[in-house]
Amino acid sequence: PVSLQPQYNLLTRQIELEVVPAATEYGLGMMPWSPLAGGWLSGKYRRDEVPSGATRLGENPHRGMEDYDRRNTEATWSVLDVAAQVADETGLTMAQVALAWLADRPQVTAPILGNRTIEQLSASLVVGDLHLDPEHTARLDAVSAPVLPDYPYGELGIQQRHRKLTGGR
Repeated sequence: PVSLQPQYNLLTRQIELEVVPAATEYGLGMMPWSPLAGGWLSGKYRRDEVPSGATRLGENPHRGMEDYDRRNTEATWSVLDVAAQVADETGLTMAQVALAWLADRPQVTAPILGNRTIEQLSASLVVGDLHLDPEHTARLDAVSAPVLPDYPYGELGIQQRHRKLTGGR
């Protein structure tokens, strides 16, 4: 058995452009890391409030891929708002909503959990028996859909596909 280990979550869905179709085509499973986007999908961060205290970003707000300034965008907060609404409507936590969404992706074998406490782990393990209803999944899919970069998918990429060498030098 072979599986891939990409970063994949409601805030990082770009792998759906090429990696997921390839995994589907060749029968590969996926065990995504960072299913809660470094804590962003846990519900603990607030709009325009730089974290402090005993969290990854509280200890260092500019830490790697979770960097607060990089993630503090309207697109991020739109996803978090819908995830919070779904959590309220289902009685789940935001983390459970994000994990349930990910676990229901067709190629995902199991997400790699990064829980720091027994309480977090217990809450995460419940997700194995959860499935979001289609309406909630559709709302999360719509708000978190990956934005296609101009290259290689947009107009620049299309122009590049038709380039030809002509003439001398």
